[in-house]
Amino acid sequence: MRKLIDLHMHSTVSDGTYTPSELVRHAKEKGLSAIALTDHDTAGGVKEFLEEGKKQGIETIAGIEISSLFEGYPEIHVLGYFIDPENKDVMEKLNFLQDARKVRNIKLIARLKDLGFEVTWEELEKEANGQLIGRPHFAALMVKKGFVKDTNEAFSKYIGNDGLAFVPKEKLTTPEAVSFLFENGIVPVLAHPILIGMNTNDLIDFIILLKKSGLQGLEVIHSEIPEKESRKYLELAYRFNLVPTGGSDFHGENKPYVKMGVPEVPYDFFIKLKERKRDMFSIMETRKL
Repeated sequence: MRKLIDLHMHSTVSDGTYTPSELVRHAKEKGLSAIALTDHDTAGGVKEFLEEGKKQGIETIAGIEISSLFEGYPEIHVLGYFIDPENKDVMEKLNFLQDARKVRNIKLIARLKDLGFEVTWEELEKEANGQLIGRPHFAALMVKKGFVKDTNEAFSKYIGNDGLAFVPKEKLTTPEAVSFLFENGIVPVLAHPILIGMNTNDLIDFIILLKKSGLQGLEVIHSEIPEKESRKYLELAYRFNLVPTGGSDFHGENKPYVKMGVPEVPYDFFIKLKERKRDMFSIMETRKL
């Protein structure tokens, strides 16, 4: 039986609808051999995730997905694998990112109010139900209050990157995000490159730039990457000595069209990722010379 993995998923600790433990159990039911939790800008769920992995006998990786920006690109995501939740320096940096998210949310409430949409922090906390408040919660609340017909309208007209109420969140630049992960022994991987919007030549230049900051991998399989593009990204990964990774970007009911374990990602990617983590120390020492 072919062993499969999913190295990109989100829990209730960020913007998913499954708890970290539920993600592990769901992966076990689907027959996956290894999975990674990659919540947005937080490692708050990784301890529970790793503990449940041991109980279920499934290999688990503590990960994260950091939002970054680069020049004219406001939303570039960097995945980090093998994060240590006991590392105080890492946790302090993540607290900064979470604080930036809260400031953005407060400004977004004000922008919506200016447009005639009354949304309160208390309502958002109730909607989030213990999760970090994010734009999906704004969208769901706007639907419930009758401001828009569905969440797609909420994003496209108001809270999306081109919306009337959009507020950018203070972020690291992509090189800074990659460097932060690399310098803390976390394997940095450029997430879903197709969503960045760069043409191939610009993406190549971008990869070359990020490698100088410590980039170690490229997500080549993803629910929004067509097979033809996936082959192109795999070629780029091998060309630049980057570890190929892949995952569904599962969010549960918040993205019902995305299924855990789809598209299929081979177990060999997991082996390569573990090998790169093992080699990171020698890579870091070489860079110091």
